[in-house]
Amino acid sequence: MTKVLILGSAPYAIEAAGWPVGLFDHVVAIHDAWSIREDWTHMIHRRDFSVDRRPVLLEGDQKVVTEAEFSPVQTLYGGAPFTGGGMAFVAGYWVLASLAPSRIYYFGCDMVELGGGRLYEGQDGPGEMHPAQRGGENLTAKARRLEYFAAQAGCGIGNLSPYRSALPYQRVTLEGLDRLRPASVSPRDAEPARQRERRWDAPAAVGTAVPPPDLADIDAAWIRCFAPRVAAVA
Repeated sequence: MTKVLILGSAPYAIEAAGWPVGLFDHVVAIHDAWSIREDWTHMIHRRDFSVDRRPVLLEGDQKVVTEAEFSPVQTLYGGAPFTGGGMAFVAGYWVLASLAPSRIYYFGCDMVELGGGRLYEGQDGPGEMHPAQRGGENLTAKARRLEYFAAQAGCGIGNLSPYRSALPYQRVTLEGLDRLRPASVSPRDAEPARQRERRWDAPAAVGTAVPPPDLADIDAAWIRCFAPRVAAVA
């Protein structure tokens, strides 16, 4: 069982500094979060992340993951419009494709909505309140889509944050890491959402403009595929 912690930089993420070593097989730190724990194994960042905020020396098997590595993974899973633009999702898909996880746990990646299309990702620096513009991106839908692909790989996703969070994953604790299970969602459940995505990906006739995807419709379909089924009443 391969356990992966994806660590963001929400102000409270510093709490992870005191966690025992050995709970996770990999610790994937987003941007500044590498400074929280010395046992991080991967640091993932965008190209515009300040050079002076990146780690200078790597220890042992520590690796830095850049867009050269994670952009192809986004394409593999459908492309950024579908996978989501937040680094929490970028890291999630990269982990899923690269580390063969059995369990993925998020901490410090709450992406709390601030209103007006802004959100605090908690990924830009310990203690920094940095609002990011995501153009009204449906965070729940993007999170559920990732959870679907994880489930198909036999991987569960949990949220270790005890605070308000935009991530809809099962809340877990350090003591309950092994109780996390993959979501019970099948390809049949997700087929309506996948059909909508494929419709946009289908090649257009010569001379025909390809309309932008109706992301709101696609996102709604992903949320519905996780909705609890309503039992029929006789």
